[in-house]
Formats: sequence, C-alpha cells, structure tokens
Amino acid sequence: MNSKITIGIAEDQQIFRKGLISLINSFDSMQVTHEAENGSQLLDLMRKNCPQVVILDYSMPLLNGIETTKAIRLNFPTVKIILLSMYEAEEFVEAAINAGANSYLSKDDDLSEINKAIEAVLHSNYYLNDRVSAIMIGNLIKSGKIDPKYKNNSVEFSPDEIKIIDLISKEFTTQQIADKLFKSTRTIEKYRTKMMERVGASNSVGLIMYAVKNKIIVFNS
Repeated sequence: MNSKITIGIAEDQQIFRKGLISLINSFDSMQVTHEAENGSQLLDLMRKNCPQVVILDYSMPLLNGIETTKAIRLNFPTVKIILLSMYEAEEFVEAAINAGANSYLSKDDDLSEINKAIEAVLHSNYYLNDRVSAIMIGNLIKSGKIDPKYKNNSVEFSPDEIKIIDLISKEFTTQQIADKLFKSTRTIEKYRTKMMERVGASNSVGLIMYAVKNKIIVFNS
C-alpha cells in the first residue's frame, strides 16, 4: 500500500486554511502534514521534515507567496509548489512561475482543481488551468521557464487530432471546433479525452503544453 502524498499549507486566513485542510484530507491519497499562518512559519516546519507538495497563499504577512516560493526552491528543490491567489492576470502567473512555482490557481477556481493540481505537479511537474493563455504557455516553454514532463513523449497524432489541439490552443470552444471539423461535440470531447490520456495530461492546458514542447503546434508570438 502506497503512503499518502504529504502536503504543507501556508495561509493566513484561518477559515480558508481550515477549509482547505479539511478538503485535502478528504482525498484518499493525500494528507496535510504541515499547517502554517505564513511562509516563515512553514519554512521552520519544513526544516524538521519536508512535505512533497506545498500550497501557498500569494499574499501573506512576513513572507508572501513569491518570497516563500523562492526560499523553498533554494532550500528544498524537490518540493512541488502550488500558489493560490485572488489575482488572475497573466503577470501574476508569470511571476509565480519565474519564482519557481509548479502551479498557479485562483481562489475562485473549483475546489476539484486542488486535487488535479497536486496530482499533476507530482507527475508532470506543472499544472496550469484553462484560464491561462495558450500564448503565455507557449512563451514559457520556448523560453525554458517551464519544462513539463509526460509519461509518453513520443505520441503520434492524426491530422484531425493536430487540428483539434491547434484550435483548443486558439481558445475555440468545443462547439466551434465541432462546427469547423464537421463533427459532433461528443466526438470532439472523445478526441480530447483520449489525447490527454495518451500523453498523461490532466487537462486541455496540459495537452497544449505537450504539443508546444514537442513542436506539434507552434506559436509565432
């Protein structure tokens, strides 16, 4: 029997922190082992024993999320870092990635995103959700700021599959993709799901990251 994924949390709002801990502990494969009110306190706890994943509030007293991310990346390089924030602008996402974060989630995201993000950062190194611009993802990968890992780096796609990935990257909806390719929305969803399974992606953004990394689609910007 495999041991549970160990999680550390730094969040200064007690109600939100306790709710997050309760949620994560409800997942069968995960356990919160470190609870802190700020980044400085979490770093002290991590010096005794280190969790596999940490979830940090972007705005905290003493050490904010970015400062804590930099300190963790320096002192505990194997730990995966998820930043939670109220801010959704791309510059905040890029600042988080530049600091060393593996994932960036909005506090407005569905709570199920937490589970997906934890699993993904452990297995693929990065998790970004559908709100993050495909152009930004392309630029981050091309510049070497992120290097996602996948269970299969030699997947071959059919012409229709490549068209679908390209249209997803251009923010076309499932209905729009179906109309363009003269297929049903159900068929498009099946294509998407099967492609994600084959590469080991957790969502459409993970699929786009795979396609960019492996030069299946190219961004010119």
